[in-house]
Amino acid sequence: MVDEEVSIGGESIDVTPHPRLLAVLGDIEFAPWQCLAELIDNAFDDFLSDPPEDDTPTVTISLPSRDSDHRDAQVWISDNGRGMSLDHLNMALSAGWSSNARYGKLGLFGMGFNIATARLGNTTQVRTTRAGDSEWVSVTLDLRKMATQDNFVVPVIREPKDDPAEHGTQVIVSDLKQEQHDLLSRQQTKIRDLLGDVYSFLLRERDFSLRVDGKSVQPLLPCIWNKDRSVVQRGVKYPAYIEIDKELPSLNACHDCGRWQDLTVRECEECGSTELEERERRITGWLGIQRYSHKSDFGIDFLRNGRKILVRDVRIFAWEDPNELGARPESEYPIEVPNEGRIVGEIHIDHVRVNYQKNAFEYNTIEWKQVVRTLRGDGPLRPNIAREAGYPTNESPIGRLFTGYRRLDPGLKYLVPGDGDHAIHEKAREWAKLFRKGDPAYQHDHIWYEQAKQHDEPKVIVPPESTDPGDAGDDDARSRLDIPEPTDSQPQPGDPTPPRETEDQKQERYREQGEVLHDISGEYALPGFGNALKVTVYGLNGTEVADTSGQRVPVYVQQQRGTDVHVFVDFGHSLFTDFGADPREYAVLGVAEHIRDRRGSNQALSSIIADLMDRCLPDQKVTPTALGGAAHSLLDRVRRTMRPVISGNSEGFWGYVMEPEHAAAEQRFAQEGMDADWQEARESGAWILYASSAAISRLIQQRPGEFLDGRVFRAPYQTFTDSHARALTVNRLIGYLNDAGQLAEHQTRRRPDELNRGRLSCRLLEAELVDAPEDSS
Repeated sequence: MVDEEVSIGGESIDVTPHPRLLAVLGDIEFAPWQCLAELIDNAFDDFLSDPPEDDTPTVTISLPSRDSDHRDAQVWISDNGRGMSLDHLNMALSAGWSSNARYGKLGLFGMGFNIATARLGNTTQVRTTRAGDSEWVSVTLDLRKMATQDNFVVPVIREPKDDPAEHGTQVIVSDLKQEQHDLLSRQQTKIRDLLGDVYSFLLRERDFSLRVDGKSVQPLLPCIWNKDRSVVQRGVKYPAYIEIDKELPSLNACHDCGRWQDLTVRECEECGSTELEERERRITGWLGIQRYSHKSDFGIDFLRNGRKILVRDVRIFAWEDPNELGARPESEYPIEVPNEGRIVGEIHIDHVRVNYQKNAFEYNTIEWKQVVRTLRGDGPLRPNIAREAGYPTNESPIGRLFTGYRRLDPGLKYLVPGDGDHAIHEKAREWAKLFRKGDPAYQHDHIWYEQAKQHDEPKVIVPPESTDPGDAGDDDARSRLDIPEPTDSQPQPGDPTPPRETEDQKQERYREQGEVLHDISGEYALPGFGNALKVTVYGLNGTEVADTSGQRVPVYVQQQRGTDVHVFVDFGHSLFTDFGADPREYAVLGVAEHIRDRRGSNQALSSIIADLMDRCLPDQKVTPTALGGAAHSLLDRVRRTMRPVISGNSEGFWGYVMEPEHAAAEQRFAQEGMDADWQEARESGAWILYASSAAISRLIQQRPGEFLDGRVFRAPYQTFTDSHARALTVNRLIGYLNDAGQLAEHQTRRRPDELNRGRLSCRLLEAELVDAPEDSS
C-alpha cells in the first residue's frame, strides 16, 4: 500500500492506515456466498478478457466438511486463468487498488478481495503461476500477525512446480471465523444453488465451469413459454417472449469515480480525473412469461457483466406518481387473485453502477432511471389508472406483458394450465421443478400448453408421470438469496545457586525431560535370572545423563522399587552422535548387564543380549514381516494425525490425490470400512484413514504448510523464507514416508542394510510426528 502524506505549510503527516484496517474489513456485512462470489468474479473477469485456450474456463471451490473444526478448516478457490506476475499480485492484494475499470468487469473495487477474505477468516494465502513460469509465487496475509506490525510488508515464497505449462491462481483462506465456518460447512448444497442462480448466464451462455466440493454448479434455467407462444386480447397479439436491445448514445466513462459524461469532456466533471474512456451503452436481454405462477418466484433479473445483481426483482412493477408530492411507489403487479406473478426476465445493464456488495444498483442515477423507462415506460401499467393520471396506454415491453398476461384464468386465453374446472397452479409448479431437474419430458412447454388447451376443450390428458416426484415444497428464490514445543527453563545470571541435586531428584528430572521409548520398554525375563523386570526406557535430547559419580554416560540403568527398572539414554552422547551407534541397542545392552550383575552370573553378555532380543523384543526383529507391521502401525498414526487437517477441506485435499490412489483408498475402505458409507467418508475427511503412503506423500508435497510446523509433523516450514530450505525439509519427510510405505505395503525380501534403513526411517518419522488426537481414531 502506498504511503500518503498531507502537507500544510511545509509540514506533513503520514496517513498510511494501520494494518488493523484489513481485519476491520472483515466486519463489513457479507454473506458467505457473497464472499465466494467476490473471489469467483476475479477469475471470471480473467476468463471474459482472455479465456484459457487449452481447457474449459473453470473455478473450483472446496468448502470445509461438517465435522471440521473452524481452526483447522479452510476454503479453497482455484482457477485455471492466466495467473499473475509478482507485480500484478502485489497490486491485487493492496487494499483499495483495482486493475479493473469501472465498466466492463465483474470486479469493481480492489477492496472486494480484502473484504471477502477478511470476512471468512484470519489468514489468506494466494498462490499464482503463469504458463511458462518455473515456479508458483505465494504470499500469505496473516491478519492477526499483521495487526501487531507497523507495515503491510509480507514475504514472497517461490515454490517449484511440476509442469511449466500449468497456470492459474489459488486462494486459500484458513483460521476461519466460527460463524462463517458453521454456515459454509453445513450449506454446501444451498451455496451451490445460489451460485448457479447468480452466475446462470455465464455458466450456460459462456460455457464457464464452476465446481463446489467436486460437484458441478448447474445454472438455474428460466422456465418460460417458448418464443413463438402468444395470446390475443381484444384483437391485439401479445407475445410471451420479448427481446430487448436498446442502444444508448456512447459516453465517456470515468475510470476513477464511474460518472458518465459527454464525449466532448476531457476532464471528469465529478472528480477531475483525466482517465476517461468512450464506451458503448446498451440495454439488452429479454422479458417473458413463466410457465407457472408463484407468490415470490417471479420478477426481473438485472445483470452486470454476466452476474446477477438483482434477482427476481419486483420494483420494476411499482409506479410512483411524479406529480404527487410525497407519493410512494405502488405495486401494480400482481394484483389479480391468487396474487401470484409470472412475468420474468433477464436484463443486461453493464453501464449502470452497482454498490460495493453487488446486490443493488445506484437507483438515483440517470442510467438506472433510463433502464426503468425503457422497460416499463413512464406511466402506470393499469389502463384506468393511466387515463386518470393523464398517460396513454402503456405500450412498453412490461406494459404489453401486463396487458396480455395479468390474469391467471385457466386456458389458452392467458396461457394458464387447467383441468376443465379450475387452474392447476400447484401442478404447473411441480412440472417446473422437473424441468429444472433436467427431465426430458418437461424441457419443452407442450405439457403446459396442452393442459391449457384441454381446459378449453374438456378432454382429460394425463401428463407423463415423473420419474422423480421431487420436493413439493416451495423454492422461494429470493429467500435463498436473503443471506444477506516446550522450552527448558535455564538459570539466568543473578539467580541464586540451586541446592545440590540428590540421586532421586536427578532421576525424576530425567523422567520429566525424557520421552518413553515404548518399542523397547516392557517386561524383560530370562530363565534362571529371577523375577521378570518391568523396564521403562527414557530417551533424552538436550539433557546430559550422568551416573552416580557424576560421570557422563550414554546409558544409565537404575533399579527402582520392586521389579521396576528405569533406563536413561543420552541421545546427545558422542557414542551416538559421532559414531552412529544405535541408542536402542545400547539400552538393551545396559538392561542385559543389569540382569547379569543382579544375579552374579558369568554368562557371556552377548549371549544374554541375544536371549533378551529373541524372547522379549520380537518387534525389534529386522525382517520384512516385523518391520512391515511396525511401519503399517506408524502410517496409521500419521493418517489419524492428518485427519483434522483433511476435514478442514476434505474435497480440496481429495483433489490432490491421483486417480489410482483414489481407487486404492476406495478399495481399502471396501475391505475395512465395515458398514460405513464411502460418500460420508469423502465428505468428512475420513477417507485419509484409507489412503496409501503415496497419497500421503503427495498431499504433503503439494500442501506442506498445512502439515508441518507442529500441525502433523514437528518440522518447521513457514518460518523459512528460502525456497530451497523449505524443499529440503519437505524432501526429508517424504524420504521417511516413502521408506515406511515400502515396508508397510511391499513386504518383499530385502538386504539387511535396506531393512535397517527402513527401520531407521520409521524411527525418524515417528520422532517428527506430533501426538495424534485422541478422538480421531
